[in-house]
Amino acid sequence: MDLDFWKQLKAAFEGLEADPAVRGVVFQSTLKKNIFTAGLDIKELHARSTTEARLKEMWLTLTQTLSGIYGSRLATVAAINGACPAGGCVLAMCCDYRIITWEGSMGLNEVALGIPVPRMWCGLMALLCGAHPAQDMLLSASMPGSTDLRQLGLVDEIVEKPGDLMPSALTQLKKWLKFPSQGFVKTKANMRGTFCQRWRDQMEAEAEEVWKAVSDPASVASLDEVLKRLAGAAKPKAKL
Repeated sequence: MDLDFWKQLKAAFEGLEADPAVRGVVFQSTLKKNIFTAGLDIKELHARSTTEARLKEMWLTLTQTLSGIYGSRLATVAAINGACPAGGCVLAMCCDYRIITWEGSMGLNEVALGIPVPRMWCGLMALLCGAHPAQDMLLSASMPGSTDLRQLGLVDEIVEKPGDLMPSALTQLKKWLKFPSQGFVKTKANMRGTFCQRWRDQMEAEAEEVWKAVSDPASVASLDEVLKRLAGAAKPKAKL
């Protein structure tokens, strides 16, 4: 999930949002591995591999995208196959409904890599599962499994196999779309509008916070080690 990814996702979603014929969207990975998304590209957060200007451009782009999905008039479902860490977790949390395969896991694991979880990402998780459970997960960089995620309220449904994801997602969309759209859209705005606006208002400040965090010498050294481990494991792309 690098800068180019967020630019493409932003353009695609804004196109759907602008089409009055579209009322719902399902987010699903086409990766062959059991993974929704591996998260943000570490090289985009590694101060030696990027620049302040690029980091801030990426952060503003991803925040515009995520807040746009969170506050969208569209009904949104995340169909999660397998692991869903970091940036993928936030994307899923922005959706109205989350379905995961039974072997799946999800969480914000930034602390394990020596960098802080961004302020508004913390707030979003706390909204979904409560402040204390969110704090416990964030500080321990945990990636709960599907059953625990369901109990916490971070996912809404568990399916047995990947092939069940899309049918279940469409079933949920149909439950919403059978009603006139104006009631759904306004009620969703009432529920999400305040947090969404605060997220947008703070995006530049958060981008500055993120740059300060990842350019801190201790964070740089921590990500140096992560990249070395990934290179040693012969992984072609370093991911968070």
